[in-house]
Amino acid sequence: MNDWQQVEDERDVILSEPPENDTGTFEVLTSGRTYYELDEPSDKPLLVCIHGWSTASYAWRELRSKLQAKGYRVLTYDLYGRGYSDRPPGKQSAEFFTQQLSELLERLQLDQVQLNVVGYSMGGAIAARFVSERLSQVDRLLLIAPAGTYVKLPVIRFVTRNLPRIFDPVFFAMAPDRLRKEFREQAKDHLQNEAVKYVLERQLGELGYQGYLPSLLSSLKGVLAKSMAAEHRKIADSNVAVRAIFAGKDTTIRHPWARKRFDKWNRNSVSRTFEDAGHGVAYTHAIPIMIEADDFL
Repeated sequence: MNDWQQVEDERDVILSEPPENDTGTFEVLTSGRTYYELDEPSDKPLLVCIHGWSTASYAWRELRSKLQAKGYRVLTYDLYGRGYSDRPPGKQSAEFFTQQLSELLERLQLDQVQLNVVGYSMGGAIAARFVSERLSQVDRLLLIAPAGTYVKLPVIRFVTRNLPRIFDPVFFAMAPDRLRKEFREQAKDHLQNEAVKYVLERQLGELGYQGYLPSLLSSLKGVLAKSMAAEHRKIADSNVAVRAIFAGKDTTIRHPWARKRFDKWNRNSVSRTFEDAGHGVAYTHAIPIMIEADDFL
C-alpha cells in the first residue's frame, strides 16, 4: 500500500446524515448519494447553483439567503466528492458532473422546468457543459470566476493525466498544506463575515474526510483539464442570456486572461470584474454579486 493511501484510509468517513442544523436531504443517484437543498416553489425562476472545485454547497450560504429574500427558488447541491455527497472513484469529467445534475433534476421532477443556472469556479465549467446540452430549458446563465476559460498550468495538467505514478504521490503529499494555506488566504480579509468563517471551517474540515483529496485530483485530470470554448460558443449562438463576473485578484482563474477569452467566445454577453476580489469571490462578495445579478436572473 502507498503511504498516501494509508493516510487516506485513516481519514474519517463522511457523515451518513448531515447535522440537524442543515436543512438538506439526499437523493440516491447512479454514482452515489447526492446532498441537496431545494426551496418551495415561487413565482420566480428556479436557480440551480453549482459550486466549485474545493468547496461544496455551503459556499452559497450567504448568496442563497439573499436570493431567497428576493423570492427566488434555489437548488444547491454537493458535487460528488464534496460536502455530504458520496465520493465515488473514477474520472470526474464534465460528463460525470452533468449526469449527476441531470439525474438530480429528474428525481426531483424538475427536468422539464425552465431554469436559470449559476456556476462558480469548476461549477462554471460544469454549468457551461450542462447549459450547452439544454439550451431550450435554460433562460439565463450567470458565471462567477468560471473554470474552463483559463486552464492553469497546462504542462502540469498534462503530467497529471499521463504520469500518475509520478504526480499522484506528490499531490497527496503536498496538497493538504497547500490547500490549508489557500483556503485561509482567500478568507483572511473577510473573517468578520460569519458566512465566510463558516466556509473556511468547512473547507478545512473537508481535508479530514476520505475521498476529498482523490476527488480534487480526479477533477484536475478531468473537467478542469479542458477548455470550454466549444460549449461557450454553442451557448453564444443560442437564446440563453449570459453574464460573467471575474475577480481582479484571482490567481486560480487568472484575470484578465480568463475574461478576455470569455468575451471572445461570448461577444453578445456582459462581463465585469470585481477588482478587489480573489478566487473566493462567490462567498466573500455575496452582496456585490447580488446587486449585479438582481437585474439579470
